Amino acid sequence: MSIGVVILGMALINLVLRCPLFLVANRIRIPAIVERALAHCPVAVLTAIIVPFALHLDQAPDGSAWLNPDLFATIAAVAASLLTRNLMATIAVGLGVAMALRALTG
Repeated sequence: MSIGVVILGMALINLVLRCPLFLVANRIRIPAIVERALAHCPVAVLTAIIVPFALHLDQAPDGSAWLNPDLFATIAAVAASLLTRNLMATIAVGLGVAMALRALTG
């Protein structure tokens, strides 16, 4: 099967699954409690992505997961975020610490 057919098939499936929702979305009223719960989804998803990556949970079952550059870079980024409340500073500190530690550890 060619890549073009796979991409077209995925696009069609995506279209079929999403279009009906968009067509009736303005008629659906979401309860306030559901809206409040959905406001926490970005934080929960971001945490679910970052924590396993920072701890290398899939790569170090022997407990050495605590000694990795990504964990220290994550801690530095969280500290920068709390101190500066600036997204660019948080990203710069996190990436800077990660790159420096990876360069030092080889």
